[in-house]
Amino acid sequence: MRLTQSPLFIWTATLVLATSASTAAAQTAKPTTAPAATPTLAPAVAPAADALPSASDIFAKAVAAAGGADLIRMQTSRTQVGTIEMAAQSLKGTITTKSVSPSLLLIETELPGFGKIRQGINGTVGWGIDPMRGPSLMDGDELTRVLRESSIESELNPALGCDSVEVVGRSDFRGTACYKVQLKRGENRSSRFYDLAAGHLVGSVETVKSSMGEFEVTTSYSKFALFSGRTLATVQENAMMGQTQKLTMNSVEFAPIDPTDFALPAEIQALVKVAAAAPAAPAAAPTQPTTKK
Repeated sequence: MRLTQSPLFIWTATLVLATSASTAAAQTAKPTTAPAATPTLAPAVAPAADALPSASDIFAKAVAAAGGADLIRMQTSRTQVGTIEMAAQSLKGTITTKSVSPSLLLIETELPGFGKIRQGINGTVGWGIDPMRGPSLMDGDELTRVLRESSIESELNPALGCDSVEVVGRSDFRGTACYKVQLKRGENRSSRFYDLAAGHLVGSVETVKSSMGEFEVTTSYSKFALFSGRTLATVQENAMMGQTQKLTMNSVEFAPIDPTDFALPAEIQALVKVAAAAPAAPAAAPTQPTTKK
């Protein structure tokens, strides 16, 4: 699982942004990307170098730039420590992420003046505890989405499970020449931007559905560095609802993690018991045919 792309970071941001009175009136943030350049139609005799690569080739180059598929599959445990900052709210704190592929995740965020936020997945249950809502459980659809988008296999192949993938053309993302790739999964659409030269994913624009509604998120990845053979973005910025969340990764380790770190907190265990004991909704009574006399 990666620092980048994790939907739980969006969850953290929406919780904190909800404390700001200005957020309620803020309009959905527009992508900060520069307008896509109008593609030039090449003549039939143009050299092959001018042709767009396939999405598979773009994804493969990104994997190679990150360290290669074999290394990515081998590094199944990861601990990341960094900072989280929301300048508009004058908030800056620490964030620690622990993950073990394919389905264990723990994120702990400390924000002075706001409190501690804990979020996690123990393999089957997705949960969160925060100062605003207290303990809560993810619904099944959200849990499935988080696991899919945070998985190693999705990192190796972002097209996994998509209905369609299209290389739109060359574009500019915050001053970097990129290939723009559009992905569609059901009603969800997103655009991803890959550095033409280095191959790294440097940005994305997608619509996110959360408990606060639906809004657009523009994410950028920068300042790539090497950690135990892996090249990772150390800075991630999420722009949403007129606000910006900045994550800076200071350290990364791939050592094994104690499985007990992912145990459900007592408050979450209590919620799981309540959910399990809740009676199932009664089945709808069959409709009786109407007999005409």
